[in-house]
Amino acid sequence: MTEKNALGRALVILKEAYSSIREEAITLNVCALLDSLSAALSHAGNEKEPLSKLLGRLKREIKSKNKFFYPKVSLFFKRVYAAPDFDYDKALKHIPAIVFGNDMICRKLMSGELDKSKSMCDAMKCYPGFLMGEFAALSDSQFFELVFAYYPKLYNEPFMEEMKALFD
Repeated sequence: MTEKNALGRALVILKEAYSSIREEAITLNVCALLDSLSAALSHAGNEKEPLSKLLGRLKREIKSKNKFFYPKVSLFFKRVYAAPDFDYDKALKHIPAIVFGNDMICRKLMSGELDKSKSMCDAMKCYPGFLMGEFAALSDSQFFELVFAYYPKLYNEPFMEEMKALFD
């Protein structure tokens, strides 16, 4: 499996994770799921320990810690699944922002701010789609304004502002 294919699969799993968290945050071991995905994604493009070699570990972690979520993504781990085509270099550039967003969601969950974490997941679920070309009609800065700029207006606190430079 190529590194691009592995990253495409991880992005699809991530998109499904955000949607599931948004719908059922109480039933999932959310922080463990996001930490596992962040850890796997942080290896994308790493020659010594590539993401393509870590998908098996990610699969086992999801299967053991998130039994209810695993059936939703089991297909994405199978060899027959063809990952979507996307701009690999652009996706690699945005991995730190995804990890940052996951950390912020976990902080809100740990502090008991469920509504805020769900709102963050609502925004973040569009991010993998953006990296896979679903928002091709929007420029990077337009995507940021559309998806991430509403959160500070709702809750009067920043979300993803530190990562805005990636969208310029």
